[in-house]
Amino acid sequence: MKSKILLVVEGELEEPRILGSASHGLLSLVGADYEIVPFANPIYELYEAYKNGEYDDLVSYLRYEKGLHIDSNVLSKNAFSAIYLIFDFEPHYHKYSDEVILDLLNIFNNETELGKIYINYPMVESYYHLEALPDNNYNQRLVSLNNFKGSSYKRMVNTTTCLKKNKITNRDLCYIIMQNYNKAQIITNSKSKDINYLNILQTQLDLKKEKHQIYVLSTFPLMVIDYKVENKNINFAHDKNRQ
Repeated sequence: MKSKILLVVEGELEEPRILGSASHGLLSLVGADYEIVPFANPIYELYEAYKNGEYDDLVSYLRYEKGLHIDSNVLSKNAFSAIYLIFDFEPHYHKYSDEVILDLLNIFNNETELGKIYINYPMVESYYHLEALPDNNYNQRLVSLNNFKGSSYKRMVNTTTCLKKNKITNRDLCYIIMQNYNKAQIITNSKSKDINYLNILQTQLDLKKEKHQIYVLSTFPLMVIDYKVENKNINFAHDKNRQ
């Protein structure tokens, strides 16, 4: 099996910019060969196409339906050592349902098998939704879903973020990962070091139902932790925001 990883992302611009390359961005902390495939549609379109298709795995679907290039002598299941999917929550999308998003997390729950999905709450711009480093208010930050519009959320993040999108430093990366890791554990009341993405989703669905709100949370950067990168500059154990 090759050591190359596959990243299937929703957008054609923002997600690849965040991922960067082996020399900068999140991929600089992963340290592996990679291929990025923008799906250019919400996750619910991929779900529908995949569920209605005749393919046993996501790579086969992307290979034959989306033109993913793989050497002809390589089986789809052997082409990548890990598969990550990065998509937005988008509860206002017309094909959204609680059942579908739950099914997605149950299907794509292992990066070495069918793939592992990371959901951006409410959308990929949550990656930049830090107003300071550290941001002491981040753990309580919510977004209302009443009349939610992606364009309005993007404008709000652009005017409040302390980060420079085109110049994310290693220090910035450490804070982004640390703050989202800590918040994920806090909102699910987890004492485990492992991240339970299904519990995160259920917490968000409960909050959506009760208050029509969700926590701002970017699970996207937590891929670095799941890939088990040993980076001594990332220290989650002594962050005062967990107290």
